[in-house]
Amino acid sequence: MNFTQRLHLSLKGATLCVLSAVIGSLGNPAFSAQLEPTYIRDVQPNFRVDQIPVIRRDTPLFSYSTEGMIDQIKMTGIYNERSFRFYSPKNEVISKASVTLRYTPSPALIPQQSQLNVYLNGQLQKSLPVTKEQLGSQVSATVDFNPKQIEETNRITLEFVGAYTNVCGSVSNPSLWLTVDSSSFLTLSTQMVRLANDLSLIPTPFVNTLSPSATTLPVVFASAPNNLMKQAAAVVASWAGVKAEWRGIDFPVYYNEQPSDQNFVAFVTNDSRPDFLKFLPKVNAPTVSVVDAPNTMFAKILVIAGRNEDDLLTAARYLAAQDKGIAGGLVTIEGFSALPDRKAYDAPAWIPTGEKVSFDKIAKYRGQLTSTGLHPAPIKLEVKLPPDLFMVTSSNVNLDLRYRYTKPTNREAAQMRFLLNDQLVESYELKPDTNSNSFASQFSMLNGLANLWNNTSIPSRLLSAENMMTFDFQYALSVSGGTTENCKSVALIPNQVEIDPNSTIDFSGFYHFARLPDLKLFTVSGFPFSKYADLSQTLVLIRDQAPANVVSTMLNTMGRIGAQIGYPATKVTVDSAVRNGNAKDKDILVFAETSQDLSGLEKLEPEVLLEKMRGNDKNQFSEKADNTGRTLVTEDTGIAAMAQYESPYSSGRSVVTLMGDGQDGSFILNKRLMNPGDLKVVGGSVAIFRPNAVPSSFEAGPSYYTGSLPWHQRVWYSLLDQPLLLVLFTLLCALLFAGGIYYLMHSIIRYRSRRH
Repeated sequence: MNFTQRLHLSLKGATLCVLSAVIGSLGNPAFSAQLEPTYIRDVQPNFRVDQIPVIRRDTPLFSYSTEGMIDQIKMTGIYNERSFRFYSPKNEVISKASVTLRYTPSPALIPQQSQLNVYLNGQLQKSLPVTKEQLGSQVSATVDFNPKQIEETNRITLEFVGAYTNVCGSVSNPSLWLTVDSSSFLTLSTQMVRLANDLSLIPTPFVNTLSPSATTLPVVFASAPNNLMKQAAAVVASWAGVKAEWRGIDFPVYYNEQPSDQNFVAFVTNDSRPDFLKFLPKVNAPTVSVVDAPNTMFAKILVIAGRNEDDLLTAARYLAAQDKGIAGGLVTIEGFSALPDRKAYDAPAWIPTGEKVSFDKIAKYRGQLTSTGLHPAPIKLEVKLPPDLFMVTSSNVNLDLRYRYTKPTNREAAQMRFLLNDQLVESYELKPDTNSNSFASQFSMLNGLANLWNNTSIPSRLLSAENMMTFDFQYALSVSGGTTENCKSVALIPNQVEIDPNSTIDFSGFYHFARLPDLKLFTVSGFPFSKYADLSQTLVLIRDQAPANVVSTMLNTMGRIGAQIGYPATKVTVDSAVRNGNAKDKDILVFAETSQDLSGLEKLEPEVLLEKMRGNDKNQFSEKADNTGRTLVTEDTGIAAMAQYESPYSSGRSVVTLMGDGQDGSFILNKRLMNPGDLKVVGGSVAIFRPNAVPSSFEAGPSYYTGSLPWHQRVWYSLLDQPLLLVLFTLLCALLFAGGIYYLMHSIIRYRSRRH
């Protein structure tokens, strides 16, 4: 008898024993109440706990709205549907789900004929009839969902079916309504599941790529990492940031400590590994693997391992470059060569600026260029660009737009509105005798002539780093129900609109030129470091034995830049000092608590400001004494700073420093860095961060420039900051022109007089 047959008989015997025990205990009520499912558990690892708890969460329903955050929903005969979306990631199972609705039906509705239907992924879950007692009063009802119909991405749809008359009603009648209150909530009972140790699943479960929630991904070292280990961690952090995209990501750092019940990343060498990972075998080459975390039923560890720190860097680069082509629990890396350096301004998230770009290359998902409904939702396209595009004389962008639409019925008014960053650019009539149209347009990216004279609005002469193009199709709708004698039934047909994917936009012909310092370019798009998407011309300075909070700030910055440009920092350099020419022709990122942390740098401007702010803050804390005479501090503490200035080692290069005053200051800075929209208000050359306050930005230090302009553009740019000189120059040009005309005319007259 072979092994397979013996195993089959053993399992069969075990099953019969279990069934016998159950059948023999059916008469015992106590046993029936305690009966639980039986699991066949893995032999490895033996440190797993036995039970994963079920967690119940009640969340406001409106937070799942597909329309964004809203205060109230009013459903009518025309707007009779609303949708909400929730998610179920691969490492989590939703065992029970329900929605509790609190709604108020119109007192004019006819009971029983009016109802609120609840759907999950297109399947009706329950129909809630409106009764006579409910009219005009708030109603509370709970609808349980069928767990078998729950998928990774789930849509809850509320459909209002209302009637206010038995004869010839109109869907547009103002008496036809039902409101849903913001106190409605979604209840999910979730349980974490044990995923297989399979690298083909990544970035799951380490990075959230499904729901809008931010990711927290702890990073573990055996002790304070050296430069190469920090460099490897920076590569992995930027890779995770690329996967998280706009959602935000945070990297708390642990030294020889296991995060509690979380998926995390661990950097391990044969001679340096956390105590709780001593069971991992030594390796003979760079490896990337997924293993079960100790003392937890579901958490996983993404292990970056090697014989030494050089192997860790190789493994990190391999993960960043080949993550879509790996599978299994462990991959050994052999013969991997680093990718060639990226070219300037070729970040995948940025639109190419040297050629026409079709809309199908801008769209991020299928169906983005299509919208359907009585009033179709606006079609939106995000356009990210290098933030140093210089636009003064050539301030027009060419747009060749083609679109199709449902013909307006009954020759009702309809139009398509084109908006850029919520500002109306142009509107076009949707003609009833055709179903398509196209136009070529030029739109200016300048904020108005007045801004040309404002010294603080230099970014207005640059193309915005983040732009949103909106195409809003509006249809007029008039509905008549007729009369009792001549009743008309009306069937509302949804409209469909489409932007042709062959439409193009052209940003070519612009120069790369910017005046610095300008922290807004850094916080919005990681510039100037992101000029080269792999950060091949970036030097990160962070001291040896850096505390975990400072390393966390560095990783959060790398993750943020990766998310902004769509590419991991595979070529970034990390060092603890300026030495041996490592800062020449490099943009420098500095992470520290004080300038004494780093050698080769003079006292940093942010540190000077921090010292001043510390002194001021000591007098601003509200203090009082309790009954025992102890002093109570009633304000939050902590302060952080960010600054930019020209590198002393290369002309036109930048130094950006991020400094937090201890753990409290680092907490403030890290909280800002993980939120994609939280630093967009920062500008100038220095920014100060306090708890629960808007960052303060200042202009300090001399200006410098990056990029290049032709000489005539340089002259024009120089005159923009000197309005009086510009006026004088204009008058001089006018005088020269008038003098030339006068001389030409005088010469013509003299010539004619000589002939006569």
